[in-house]
Amino acid sequence: MGILRWSEWGEVVVRTLVEAKPGENLLILADTWTDTDAAEACLIAGINAKANAQLLVIPRMLDTDTREFKSAAGAIMGADAIVALSDMSNLSVREASFKAREKGTRITVCDVRSAGDWAIVGILDVDYPLMVKVAEKICELWGKTEACKLTSEVGTDVSFQLKGRPCDLGDGRAIGPGEIDYFPGVTPSIAPVEKTVNGTIVVDGSISDPDRPVSTPVTLRLEKGVITAIEGGADADALRSRLKSTGEPEAFHMAHFNIGINPAARLGTSMGQDEMVMGVVTFGFGHQDPDFGGTVGHCTIHTDVTLRSPTVYLDGVVMCENNELNPDLGLGGL
Repeated sequence: MGILRWSEWGEVVVRTLVEAKPGENLLILADTWTDTDAAEACLIAGINAKANAQLLVIPRMLDTDTREFKSAAGAIMGADAIVALSDMSNLSVREASFKAREKGTRITVCDVRSAGDWAIVGILDVDYPLMVKVAEKICELWGKTEACKLTSEVGTDVSFQLKGRPCDLGDGRAIGPGEIDYFPGVTPSIAPVEKTVNGTIVVDGSISDPDRPVSTPVTLRLEKGVITAIEGGADADALRSRLKSTGEPEAFHMAHFNIGINPAARLGTSMGQDEMVMGVVTFGFGHQDPDFGGTVGHCTIHTDVTLRSPTVYLDGVVMCENNELNPDLGLGGL
């Protein structure tokens, strides 16, 4: 990507996605995998916005690396707003971000190297305001849904209640105190009422750890929001082992449900892009952000799984089928 495109991108990220204000402490957090053009573009955009902008580069580390970087944690805690262009799974970074959000720090995240060209086209080459409008309509519909049901050709058949739970637009914007979001968007997200989640989810897309498509479908059996069985081949075995290794029952609990609505997103590159693909559904298990208003709470891990093309019903009416939203519900135009 050219420098000029990164410059335009940086301005959108800083001014729109975190709405950096004059005098605020704005931290651009990168790691040793981050494209330097992207990081510098956000730093310059922060300076242009008259924020107290600084760029911090930390080492890219394995999930198993338990080293702590107190300087990074201090910078995170001291920030009013953070643009994270890096992997946020490192222990010291993750824990510091939890604490920073408690005091009001807002954070928007994009692992730029993993995202590749998608980091730019998912923002600059789409009608972002229209996506946000459609996401708002989806959240409105979900807020009234007693029975959400998903089916698929590979065997998914699961249902749950959405009514009563807050919905997140998933538009990548973190503009309120303590908010965190991920960009490019958009993927409306909600926590189903846990005790109402029952049925079968067949994962034919990706699993977040490792971040790659499954070699054969993985079947999850759920009762009252909890995975009771994981069936399939090597990917199923790996997922089961990972969840068990924590020793935390919450690792098996459903934490959220998303649907992608970005027409520029394409399958097969990374989980971050897969879950934004039009009509792709993501289920998350383990740690549940407090903003979802659910009952799962904290867990040391969070695992996402994607379904490539399920049919989604809201109280018996099709909301999405064959990766197309139902225009009769006010979801057309994308």
